[in-house]
Amino acid sequence: MREYVGEGATIEEAIEKGLQELAASREQVEIEVLEHPTRRLFGISSRNAVVRLRLKPETIKEQSLPKPKNGLVWVKDGRLGYSPPEQGGEVPRCFIDPQLSVQYNGKPVSKHVSLDQGIESLEITLPQDTEPELHYSIKVDPTKTTAELFWKKEPGAAYTLQDQEPANALTLSISKRIIDPPSLTLDQIKEIIQIEGICHGVDLSSITPELLARSSGLVTIARGTPPVSPKHPEIRYVFKDETPKVDLESLRIDYYEVHGISSVEVGTPIAVKIPGKEGVPGKDVYGNPIPSEPLKEIEIKVGEGAVLSDDGLTASAAIGGLPVLKNDIVQVLPIFELQGDADVSTGNITMDGAVIIRGSVLENVKVESCNGTILVDGLVSGAQLRASGDISVGKNVVRSQLYAGGQTVVQLKTASMLHNIGSQLDQLIKAYEAVTEQTADIPVENLVKHLLELKFYSLPKDVKAFADYFSTVSIPFHPGLHELVAGLTVNLLGQGPLQIRNVQILRDLHSLLKAQEMILDSEAQSDSNVTVGYLQNSHVEASGTVTVNGQGSYYSSIVAGKGFFMERGVFRGGEITVASGDITVKELGGPTGVSTEIFIVREGRVTANRVYSNVSVSIGEQRYRFGEEASRVKAFLNNGLLTVYAGSVKLLG
Repeated sequence: MREYVGEGATIEEAIEKGLQELAASREQVEIEVLEHPTRRLFGISSRNAVVRLRLKPETIKEQSLPKPKNGLVWVKDGRLGYSPPEQGGEVPRCFIDPQLSVQYNGKPVSKHVSLDQGIESLEITLPQDTEPELHYSIKVDPTKTTAELFWKKEPGAAYTLQDQEPANALTLSISKRIIDPPSLTLDQIKEIIQIEGICHGVDLSSITPELLARSSGLVTIARGTPPVSPKHPEIRYVFKDETPKVDLESLRIDYYEVHGISSVEVGTPIAVKIPGKEGVPGKDVYGNPIPSEPLKEIEIKVGEGAVLSDDGLTASAAIGGLPVLKNDIVQVLPIFELQGDADVSTGNITMDGAVIIRGSVLENVKVESCNGTILVDGLVSGAQLRASGDISVGKNVVRSQLYAGGQTVVQLKTASMLHNIGSQLDQLIKAYEAVTEQTADIPVENLVKHLLELKFYSLPKDVKAFADYFSTVSIPFHPGLHELVAGLTVNLLGQGPLQIRNVQILRDLHSLLKAQEMILDSEAQSDSNVTVGYLQNSHVEASGTVTVNGQGSYYSSIVAGKGFFMERGVFRGGEITVASGDITVKELGGPTGVSTEIFIVREGRVTANRVYSNVSVSIGEQRYRFGEEASRVKAFLNNGLLTVYAGSVKLLG
């Protein structure tokens, strides 16, 4: 087309349409306006403009000449191809993928490059190809009874240039081909197992091609034969085989009926050794034997009143009496058995051996077993029981005193009181040293007096209570304990002002106290227990444990070496002191806030379903008093810090 005639709302609009149709610029055409546009009122056109555009002769000549060809670049089969431009044509250009490293004429280029000098000097560096890898290993557990095969596949990759059709401009990009690693075969696994030396318990039935095709896996390939544990020999104490009797009305198990309450005649078997059976050795996955645990060596130990058979398998009673077990030694103690009550008609009862009272122990009666146990079927009211062994009372204990463990109980109580005084004395010395580090001109006696009055006011009272108790004890003690009592009394309870001139006096007293506490602990070896049905206004001491099987303990005091247990009853009023061991109670205290004190001198745990207000729990030197009722309470030392929980809520610690 060399000429264009057209119209538009305006002359300019008509000209622009013509230029587009002729594909020419304004300089390449001659313009003739054939009609001007006219407008009505308000600027509304009634007739469009009409123009004629003719191409100038020189423009027609230019358009008839052929255009020069542009240069081309392409990628085929991963290789770069190049076609140079004709004269006047455009030079090929390449845009560069960031993963490629490109140099042109020895210089690094990025983003894009014009190939004005061909592709001979164009260097393209692809990412490094990686080979596929298959990792595997055999894992054998420390006991060598299980072997597992582990594998992990890592695919490889090969990189080439992405194929591109010829173009004047293209983007050089990467084509990545994933190379899958090989999978293990069953034959290879068998060879690996053989090389590892695994020969026993091999089982490859669970290994399938589908399993091995996974990218990773862990499968058991062999299981050894574990050794069969031996049946260890055991000792059955025949006199402990009785079944507890249950009182259905009170739902109470009378544990005092167990563990040899009935007497035996001469020749009655009281302990039988049941021989053990050797275990069976096993075999590990390498075929090596795994020895079985050796049989334990145990023997029946007999004491006074018992005799052991020649083959060591049976212990029998050498005398008629009560069979008991103390420190793994079975013995038969001569017994005194009273069929009725111990009262004013019988008077006090003192025996070397065991004492069995089928009735009750009533007002003002004292019953003592110097070397045995005391068993009471009925109740104990207004009486005193003392035994070197256990004490069992089937029914209630009211306004009475029970002491189980003989000399051990005194040693236990003495050691507990010393421990309390020693803790306070240690803190007094530390407080004194802390003050003197700041101020050195205070007289020793004045500083100690002020510390006792302001912070350690309980120490003199506890020393006085200990001195009074010590004066009533008749058993022989180590001479150092007498020296300690005298030193504490003179220096902390003397009349008039304190006479401590040197803090070393306090340090020496503390050192002597700790030594005596260790001596008492080493001497107190016997664990004697007390078991009762119910306690009221009574005092109980035991070197072992105290157990209340009935409904409760009211306004009573307990001293026990190894623990206190009353899982069904209420402990209300009074106090419990345990040297080292647990305290387990259903309820502590009462709804009216009656004062109830719980002490564990060294270590142990307090557990209670319900604790009322005004109950205090002390473990070691730390104390917590409950200000309100709490449920599911546990108290214990955690890293030396008293910790108290009510359910999942931490109250302290």
